[in-house]
Amino acid sequence: MNYQTLHDSCPTWDSYVEHDFVNQLAAGTLDPDSFRHYLVQDYLYLLHYTRVMALSVYKSDTLAQMRIGQAGINAMLDMEIGMYLDFCQQWGIKVEEVENTAESVATIAYSRYLLDAAMSGSLAELYAAIAPCLMGYGEIGKRLKAEGFIANNPYQLWIDVFASDDFQAITAQNEAYINQLLAQASPSQADKFQQLFNTASRMEVNFWQMALDRT
Repeated sequence: MNYQTLHDSCPTWDSYVEHDFVNQLAAGTLDPDSFRHYLVQDYLYLLHYTRVMALSVYKSDTLAQMRIGQAGINAMLDMEIGMYLDFCQQWGIKVEEVENTAESVATIAYSRYLLDAAMSGSLAELYAAIAPCLMGYGEIGKRLKAEGFIANNPYQLWIDVFASDDFQAITAQNEAYINQLLAQASPSQADKFQQLFNTASRMEVNFWQMALDRT
């Protein structure tokens, strides 16, 4: 069992990484209000994702695993969450508004699903559940870069983050670590990993759709 097996066996993966939200964003045609809705909801989601990374430290068996979890926490608190707040400000959304916005149903469903998987399962199960989020943005960024960027796209700064060489390198590191965790899976464990991955992929599809519909 490895990440590529999870990826290739997931029935909703293409619906996730090739969602209309992503394609409209790449074309520069996405409704700005949909993007604003996404930015706020993703900020709220990332707060819970950071808690999942904290649980990855708790679930770790070795110091090396703990340090990987710690790096994930630091990346969320010191970079990615701040990046989304910066995006919000650039798009005219004040921090107070972001912090006081209610979570959408899709945000609640996805974030609580990950927290439940993280609390109830092993470290490998935790990573199987977060793998669509952890890996999907890198795949999206790589695809959009390969297809070529359009001029004067108002969403180019967001695209640039996930298409960057730095982010692609992080994605490759994450894949290697996931493969290490999944390598010794028994058939029954492999089934559980796939179930967790598939459900999280469906949640990603729902998250894009939530942003597109502004629900």
